Amino acid sequence: MAEPGRHRDGDEAHADAVERLEAARASQRDLDDRAEAAEGTAHEDEAADAKAAGRNRIAAREAWVVWTERERGR
Repeated sequence: MAEPGRHRDGDEAHADAVERLEAARASQRDLDDRAEAAEGTAHEDEAADAKAAGRNRIAAREAWVVWTERERGR
């Protein structure tokens, strides 16, 4: 990650975006497992909410990757 106040080039920003997307996907696998384990328990709704939030994080990270790819192409 870049130092605060330091401008990152397109390649560095893209690499960071891809890394964050991969981390979000790894986290989602864990959330999916937790949601499956919570089915039929008092924690089912909470786990489903966390799983949905994880999907939203992945969508945001995917959008960021696409944006950095477009910016690199300029």
